[in-house]
Amino acid sequence: MCFSEEYFTDTTTRKASTDAANADGNKDTTATPAQPAKPRKVTTLTIAAKKRRGHKITMVTAYDYPSALHVDRAGIDVVLVGDSCAMVELGFDTTQPITLDQMIHHCQAVKRGAPNRPLLIGDMPFGSYEYENVDIALKNAYRMVKEGGMDAVKFEGGSESRAKIVRHVVEGGVAVLGHIGLTPQAISVLGGFRAQGRTALRARSLVDDALRLQEAGAFAIVLECIPANVAIAITQALDIPTIGIGAGGGCSGQVLVFHDLLGMTSHPHHEEFVPKFCKQYAKVGMEINDGLAQFKQEVEDGSFPGESYSPYIMMKEEEAIFDKLLKRDVEKERTTQDKVMEEEESLSLYGNGKTGQ
Repeated sequence: MCFSEEYFTDTTTRKASTDAANADGNKDTTATPAQPAKPRKVTTLTIAAKKRRGHKITMVTAYDYPSALHVDRAGIDVVLVGDSCAMVELGFDTTQPITLDQMIHHCQAVKRGAPNRPLLIGDMPFGSYEYENVDIALKNAYRMVKEGGMDAVKFEGGSESRAKIVRHVVEGGVAVLGHIGLTPQAISVLGGFRAQGRTALRARSLVDDALRLQEAGAFAIVLECIPANVAIAITQALDIPTIGIGAGGGCSGQVLVFHDLLGMTSHPHHEEFVPKFCKQYAKVGMEINDGLAQFKQEVEDGSFPGESYSPYIMMKEEEAIFDKLLKRDVEKERTTQDKVMEEEESLSLYGNGKTGQ
């Protein structure tokens, strides 16, 4: 049975309304502070409804607990645990080296940081969905959901063989986000990180790829690094949403990499350049560098921690006793007692008088 989102009403609100309706004049009418409503979970149905209503969809990558907290608090609709983690978190030059186990590790951290509201999508890494055996893809997708805590997975590519995998995984009960255009896992074939769909024939092929993925059951498709007019044509041809990254403003929504949009450009790939399509909304990397440099300086010149950051003190009477203890010439006796205690503890640990030789 299929229910619309409106079916699932807030039970807290419903109970409050019932209590108010049943209240009589003899009861204490003192108002109790209203509890903040629990945010409604974003689902694939939410994403589809946003496209129908013409509301833009927001998606940002996250790779760990802190980034997931920030993305969730900002009210972003979708959190993508992207295989770009290989580059921005692990320092590789491409997305290809990251493994499924590593991706699951990062998915688990993101789940802990954003456990309730956003739709969580895990990127299936390079080599985890071989086209020769669709059951391998389904098995690995199950791991992303069951072990990683993801709501859905993402596959790159829109060929017939890739659509076959998408269909099999969707039929197996796992929601799938498609991804066409620049597909970073295929840079060996594409010749690097290069824009796609810039010729009429290739653009037409991308439209076919998108339709194929939709027919296979994908709930949405990422369009990466393609001309804006091509992205518009694809978006108009589909019933499902499109999420653009370097694909213009005509998509159903937009996604950017957490580190890119916040100006955390400290990994090898971005020492050379920042993606042309990325707007930096902050310069967090500069703030981090300045903060670390100031910490180093203050430790070296002795201004940190100082009294302001040395909060733990003794009671006056304890301090007086402590001073007397330091002044007494008991160090030799205390050392002897400590040695005896250590020997007794060693004997009690091993028993029978043995010392564990």
